[in-house]
Amino acid sequence: MSVWEEDIKEVQRAFERFREVRIDKYWRVERASDYWVDIRGRGRLEGHEFVGVDGSFLTRPLAFSTFYLARAIAIAPSVGSFKSSKSELLETTSDDWARRHAEAVMAYLEVVTASRALEELAKRGKEPVVLFDGSLSSLIVHKAVLHRSPRFPSIADSMCKGLTELAEGGCVVFVAKRSSSSVYGEGHLPDMILFSSMPRGYSKPKTVKIADLYTMREEELKELESLPLGPKLKTVTISYVRLSDGGPLLKVEVPGACSENEVHDIVAGLSNVSPAGYPVPLLAAHNSAKLRPITLRRALSLLGIRLPTGREALREAFP
Repeated sequence: MSVWEEDIKEVQRAFERFREVRIDKYWRVERASDYWVDIRGRGRLEGHEFVGVDGSFLTRPLAFSTFYLARAIAIAPSVGSFKSSKSELLETTSDDWARRHAEAVMAYLEVVTASRALEELAKRGKEPVVLFDGSLSSLIVHKAVLHRSPRFPSIADSMCKGLTELAEGGCVVFVAKRSSSSVYGEGHLPDMILFSSMPRGYSKPKTVKIADLYTMREEELKELESLPLGPKLKTVTISYVRLSDGGPLLKVEVPGACSENEVHDIVAGLSNVSPAGYPVPLLAAHNSAKLRPITLRRALSLLGIRLPTGREALREAFP
């Protein structure tokens, strides 16, 4: 495949727009330093068990339908892993429709597996810290409101009920690798850019209403308010962290309002299980949950299933 001249021009134009909105680096570091805190000591979560939760999904377009497989895993070192999977043939050829549904199912499965792990650990007298990959606010707003499943809208309610029980029953932390939020940047630039030059440490936490993090229409706000969310899930405490020198900048979200001391304990605990800057429990869950096209091919092959994709005329095979 070739790169067009038109492609190069458009890519160049896109990054020129990005350079136009960049803020002076020295101003950025000075402003970010006002919020930045060193990670001191080991925190009060030492001895707690960190549980990594993640999920994955794949869709396969067919000539007459769309097939998907979604799955999730929760890994607790002392009791092992908890797995859930879901697959359907959807009565649609719309890729967007299918992906929205599959992603909503995956999010629900993540909550289910986390709940199972938390329940088993509670029976054994453990004090777990449940780590989710991604953003809590994005999960609620995007999966449950803006992009809820068109096939099974009520799955959003089930997910929110499960999240509420998790948040009330233990320590739940969401760790995101990407974010366009501008809570500290006050709308001038994304927080990820503001704190991009900061060393190991974390930003002083800010507690905000989830509804205030997104621009939503009146009917969408009403839909958000109608979700079965407990009080702890209507607000979120945010902090940006760098868990090791040279490690990635991450966004941490904790349900409800947390004090700076509570956030420090969480960050210090995360730092203990993140020698390379990213929590090992989440990395293990990601590697175990990740679905690849070859996994789907093997599953179909074991069942002796061969289905037309509609792209045979282009001499294209499903990857």
